[in-house]
Amino acid sequence: MWTVSSESGTLRAVLVQESIEEFWEKKFPFAGIESNTHLLARCPHSDIDGGREQWGRLPRMLEEEGVRVFELAEVLEKVLDGATVGERRSIVGEVWEGMPAAPAPEELTVGHLFRGFPSTPFFDEALDRVVLPDFQRVGWPYPRDTSFTTQVGTVICNMRRYSRRFEPRVVKIAYEYDPVLSEKTEIVYDANEASDGLSEPPCIEGGDTQIVDEETTAVGIGQRSTHTGFMEAAKKLFERDADGGLRYICAVRLPDLPALDYMHLDVVINYPDRGRALVMPYVFDCGEMEDVPKRLLLKALEALRAQGERDGRPLGPLVHPDAFKEAGACSVYGRGDDGPKLVGRWSSLVNFLIEEEKLEPDGLIYVGGRPEKENDVEHLMLALMEQARGATNVVTVKPGVVIAYERNHATNDELRENGIRVKEWKDSYLDMLGGPHCSTSPLSRDPA
Repeated sequence: MWTVSSESGTLRAVLVQESIEEFWEKKFPFAGIESNTHLLARCPHSDIDGGREQWGRLPRMLEEEGVRVFELAEVLEKVLDGATVGERRSIVGEVWEGMPAAPAPEELTVGHLFRGFPSTPFFDEALDRVVLPDFQRVGWPYPRDTSFTTQVGTVICNMRRYSRRFEPRVVKIAYEYDPVLSEKTEIVYDANEASDGLSEPPCIEGGDTQIVDEETTAVGIGQRSTHTGFMEAAKKLFERDADGGLRYICAVRLPDLPALDYMHLDVVINYPDRGRALVMPYVFDCGEMEDVPKRLLLKALEALRAQGERDGRPLGPLVHPDAFKEAGACSVYGRGDDGPKLVGRWSSLVNFLIEEEKLEPDGLIYVGGRPEKENDVEHLMLALMEQARGATNVVTVKPGVVIAYERNHATNDELRENGIRVKEWKDSYLDMLGGPHCSTSPLSRDPA
């Protein structure tokens, strides 16, 4: 069975998802069509051919490093080509459960799985109305979010964003029906099947989940993954860990809604090598990060809001400093008799990892590089801008080798200064909407 034992060991197999057309096109450009408030301003005018060409470099870069790549649409195409009528009927039942209408099993296509039923909108002459697809199911090219593989097996995620709630159903089809994935992977938990009676949705997303090493997993809790989702997943993972190798599952506080640019844990920390972390400065309270204090970020947000209110153009709650005061704080759970047991709290995930010798004290690499002076506001602006373009969201393909977006020059230079080989991904059509880490869901990865 394939497992993932780190974020920085050699990557052996990965799932990617070419949804560029569904992401930018195939929708009406009205607010509310997608739940991402950034979508309307950025996407309808993008060059679809340029975007697709840039995205297509990702699987090639991975394969150049010896990674086995599974592309979701291709996987599903093969699944449907080889499926019996009974299997097609089962797939329709799984994906369209609870929907008022569904495609006939013998007519099912990948277009239906990605874009809904019908697969394209049309005008019904007899009814004199426009008929829309029931729901766009796989519209985001970020498979990291919808499933993730751990030290003990694969988890199907429960998405907090309404517009993505059907995506895990489609991804699960690939795991269940593809001959390689069904043999090599084991689904150990489907968060959409969590028990009834929960007072909070049991949401957990792969972008929030990081396999730090063989015994440690970290999960961000905030805008996307909920505390209930964390606890339910932690319980299942501890239960499935027959050998007892999984020791810690960490709950990391993240800014909650509506701090959109800080939605997942992988936008503030990643791991380019053993004992090293690429971190977003000004987010974590940590003694080793005194040169990039969180206090400076909070004071900058206060100043921005005061200026906006003074000028009669108040900022939205997106940048309210209160959202960031507890960011990075870490509660660590171990195996208990009746489920996950709290074993301690730390001021930040970084502190915990250093204390446990999972990060070297001098192994921190900053987005935007190092500040030149104390309370360096210009460095803060640079770090925030590169972070918004996905600078933290690198994917490690082997220890000391990462794929990173090209336009984050300061961060990429800092990675190289620290001995990391950076494979730059051209990103002028892609950044500000996700990154290499979001775009890859590891299926098999070695320990660091």
